[in-house]
Formats: sequence, C-alpha cells, structure tokens
Amino acid sequence: MIPVKHQHLPMPQIVNVSRLFVLPRYSMDFHEDASDELLHVISGQVRVHLENGDEYIANPHETLLIPRGMRHRDIFELTTGLEVFLIHFKWKASGRLFVHALPDCLKNLDPKDKNELLLLLDMFRLDTYLVPENLTAAEGRLAHLLGIVWRHVFADGSEHPGSDTYSRLAAYARIYMTAHLSENITLDQVAAYCKVSRATLLRAFRHASGMSFNACLRAIRMNEAYSLLKERGLNVTECARRCGFADAAYFSRVFKKHFSVSPKNID
Repeated sequence: MIPVKHQHLPMPQIVNVSRLFVLPRYSMDFHEDASDELLHVISGQVRVHLENGDEYIANPHETLLIPRGMRHRDIFELTTGLEVFLIHFKWKASGRLFVHALPDCLKNLDPKDKNELLLLLDMFRLDTYLVPENLTAAEGRLAHLLGIVWRHVFADGSEHPGSDTYSRLAAYARIYMTAHLSENITLDQVAAYCKVSRATLLRAFRHASGMSFNACLRAIRMNEAYSLLKERGLNVTECARRCGFADAAYFSRVFKKHFSVSPKNID
C-alpha cells in the first residue's frame, strides 16, 4: 500500500454562475470584485488589463482566474460578439493560491488536466442551478477544478517561497497597493491581504526590486501621480489626494525629489 500525503482544502462557495454574450464595443472601467472570478472564453477573445499595466489574454477554450480585490478592466476583441462563461466564488484558500498563481496560470496545463478542466466547465454550463442540489453538486465540481489548479501551481508539493514565489508575492502586493493608493497603506495591512508574515513580505520586495516596502510604495505613488498629472490633467491637490497625500505641499516636495521637477511643471 502506497501512503498518500493529503492536504485538506476548504470547500468553495459559489456566488453566481453566468453565461454572457457581450457586445464587441463593451469595455468596463477598472473595477474590483468582492469574490474570486473564473472567466472561461467560449468564443472570441478577452484581454484583462490590470492597473499596474500587466495584461492577460484568453482565447477560445482558455480560462483566467482573477482574485478578489484585483482592479482590472476587460477588453473584448470580437467583431460580432463574445461568449464568456463566468463563475464568481469565495474560497478560504484563495489567498494562499493567488500569492503564487498568476491569472493565466492554467494556460500551461498538461493535456490530461486540460481535458479534465474543459469537461468540468462543460458540466457547469449544462447545469440550471434552479434547485439547491444542483448548486451543491456544482460546488463539488468547483472544488475538483480548484484542486487541479492547486496541483498545477504547487507541482512540487511545496508552498515554501523560492525566487519565483517572491517575485509573484511582490507583484500580488503591488496590485493591492495600487488599488488602495488613496488610503494610508501599512506593511501589516498588505501582509494580511497577502496572508504572509511581515518578514516574508519584506524579503519579497527586497528580492523582486531591491527596494524596501516604503520605497516601493513611494515609487508606486509617484508613478501614479505622474500619470494623473500628465495624462489626465488633474490639479496638484486632487492628484495628491488620490495618491494618498493629505498635504499637497508635502506631496509636491516628494514629487520634486523623485522626478527632479515640480508637479506644476509637468507638461
């Protein structure tokens, strides 16, 4: 008998399931969801833009996973319409997963797991969800699907951070920081969101960028401020507020030190 090492994961809870037909001109503003999202393209193409500039593309029969709180914008590339299947869900293990998994992590599944994933998605699409029993069965299938994702992301069976994990963790933290720039962001707050310790998060920033947490946060604030001033024409006071500065004069001093030019002199 072969001993099996098994890690028990919590069951997910489905918030809603929908099959959308979207007009090609439809494009949403940056937004964030209160639940995790599985986006499966049946026909057409979806490009998901993040506020940090990253982009993820899903073509027919491809799936993206978008964690809650990730500010993004969906751009639909099709001349006649788009068919998309969506599952919004809540899962207590999602924080651990998305520290390591990028939205397009399912693109490189091996053929067996890919076929299994597509079969599960076909079963989702055939269900009506009009009775509680169907929803219970669907949540079981979602747990199966997320188990495939988990197995793929943690292929070596380890959640211990390596160099790539630190890079992903820093990227995940930056997404949260970018989405909350107008707030008083603290290291504890970001570490709690990423479900890691303060020390792990600090090591991730050092590894990924060579910067401290505060230096990285300041760089994000300054880059966003430059964009707001140059591309959107905001005044200095409003720009300062959106970037988390209560004092416009202090904001101007930090901006000038960072870019060697006053925010009032941005063309």
